[in-house]
Parts: sequence; C-alpha cells; structure tokens
Amino acid sequence: MIGAGLAKRYAKALEEAAAEADALEAVGTELERVATLWHQDPAIAAFFGNPGILLKDKAETLKGLSQRMALSPLVARFLDLLLSRHRMQALPGAARLYRDLMNRRLGRVQAAVRTAVPLAPDLQESLRRRLAQVLGGTVLLEPHVDPAILGGIVVQVDSTVYDGSLRTQLKQLRERLL
Repeated sequence: MIGAGLAKRYAKALEEAAAEADALEAVGTELERVATLWHQDPAIAAFFGNPGILLKDKAETLKGLSQRMALSPLVARFLDLLLSRHRMQALPGAARLYRDLMNRRLGRVQAAVRTAVPLAPDLQESLRRRLAQVLGGTVLLEPHVDPAILGGIVVQVDSTVYDGSLRTQLKQLRERLL
C-alpha cells in the first residue's frame, strides 16, 4: 500500500497547480467523481492495480475514461502521472487529502456530526453557524446518524472531538459512582 505521506505529496502538488490555474473547486469536483467511480466499481481498481496488464493498455483505458468523464487537462494529467509512476492506488487517498487541502486554502472547516436521530435542517443550520463562530471560517457539516450515542451530539473537527453524547455522560456518571 502507498503511504499517506506520498499520497499527501501528490494531493499537495495537484492543489498547488489547481490554485495557480484558479480551478480549485472544479478540480476537486472532478477528482471526487473519479474517486467515487473508483470506490463504486472495484473492477476499475483491480484493472489499474493488475501488474499483468501492460502500461500502454492502462494508459489507453485511462485516456478513454478521462474523455468520457470530460475531465479537465489538469486532472487528466494528474491521473496520467499517477499511472506512469505506478501509483494509481494513491487515487482515493489523494482525492480525500486534496479535498482537505482545498478546504483549508478556502477557509473551510469540515465537521463530522454524529447524532442519535437525524438533525432537522434548521438545527443543522444553527449548529453550522455556532461552529463557524467558535472555529472561524465556513463550516461544512457532515451529519451522521449513530443510535449508539443514545442522545446528544458528537462533533469532530480534524482530530478534536467535542462529545456531548448521552452515552458518554452516562459512562462518566457510572465511573464517578464506582
């Protein structure tokens, strides 16, 4: 498997090139489309990871895929680079890291929000505004339903977790009683 450091270098190089071309959002969208296809169709990952298939055959397939998906020259060249360096397995990680780098450059903060039940749209908006005040910048919420937390909310921003779940409160109460 490819190391996270190497995937980050590829993502950083693409992010810098996209910023220079004033195409951060467009490149991010295209890269997400390709990564989604990669995840949805394991045969694609298997094809590009198969050492028994000639590089020129993989390059022709990649060119056709790039054309069918109407990828920009920047993203197509990025995929060609990954292929020529035998690093196509870095694509999913590089796409994820690219999104993080792009969001950081654009002043956005990703916040994963777990609740026991789905949050109503007005509560999501209220939470997004409050987090924006606390964290600064624009907050992008990723809501997830997790019945195991019983109630309350758990918010994760990067490596920081704000845990206001009923499950954690009950656990702390039990520890104090023991």
